[in-house]
Amino acid sequence: SEWNSAEFARGVSLAAELERSGDLRGARAELDRALALVPQERFAPADARALDARLALVEVQPFEGLFDELAGALERREHDAAGRILARIEARGPVGAAARRAEGFRNILDGRATASALGLSLEARATGAEGEFEVLLRANPQTETAVHMRCPGASLLFSSLGTSETGIESRARRRVLTDALADLELEPQVEVEIRLGTFYVPVRGLVAARGRWELITLGGSILRDGRELPANAFRAGECEVLRLDPRLPVGEVAPEEFAAYVERGAPSLPALLERAARLAPSRRDEALDRATPGFLRLLPEDLERLAPALRFLTLLEDPPVDPAGWRTWFEERARARARAPRPKLDLPDSGSEALRSPTQTP
Repeated sequence: SEWNSAEFARGVSLAAELERSGDLRGARAELDRALALVPQERFAPADARALDARLALVEVQPFEGLFDELAGALERREHDAAGRILARIEARGPVGAAARRAEGFRNILDGRATASALGLSLEARATGAEGEFEVLLRANPQTETAVHMRCPGASLLFSSLGTSETGIESRARRRVLTDALADLELEPQVEVEIRLGTFYVPVRGLVAARGRWELITLGGSILRDGRELPANAFRAGECEVLRLDPRLPVGEVAPEEFAAYVERGAPSLPALLERAARLAPSRRDEALDRATPGFLRLLPEDLERLAPALRFLTLLEDPPVDPAGWRTWFEERARARARAPRPKLDLPDSGSEALRSPTQTP
């Protein structure tokens, strides 16, 4: 493509002069004007990229400590603290690379806030046919303006596990690609329902069967008020159904009761399966926490005997294959539960940005 290389060269030369004179803001302004002349398909010449890198180092340096604090707050999902730190950065008037990095953090914060306001949830609804469930995505956006989701890489993960009284298992696992979030327009305060598919969780001949669905996207964006916000590794929710043999007692089992039975050695696999199946989903982790000392005191042969109940309760994708593996799993789980989780997150680049043109973002 044709472009005004002479004007570009004059702009870079002026920016370099301003840098040498100490006018870094002026240098940045002139360099950005020059870079705007570079066609999208071309790289900026090496001298312009080198100048951009030098300016970026100086622009980011006064904010490095605050950017580190901000990144840590976002990783811990301390959004209120992150917002306060970002406001301090913005109040100091960052320019160039620092301004771009601050904008990247602002987009992450606003993207998360928007995503949490969409009210997305999964629901598995019985169809009336034996063991058949229709899975739905619900959205109930609590926003003031319309939101357009563009997350084309969504998939619905389905896993089920049923167990008989003797420990014989019935397993299923499917990954279903869906375009439910690829081009979804959501109006403020208007609830919508999207059908994702039909699945089967049979229980005939089993003590209990669990089915679980999770909707995940690996990347995408949310368009709101003319801004494109990131929606990376966006989890739209999960749901579960539990089907029990109709001959089982009704009512939930408390985690304390489950743990007490393990402390007694869990002499009956069917009885432990029954207790595992009747735990409230929200209290399974508590039950495992309470029962961990009891499981660790069991002999290897008892852990092997009770493994079907453990596989049913944990629904692990790759469960341990022997008693030693289960013992290690319980020990590692206890250590992990004692540590505060810190989810990994994509954050704005902390280095300089040698751009093709300032209109392109990495």
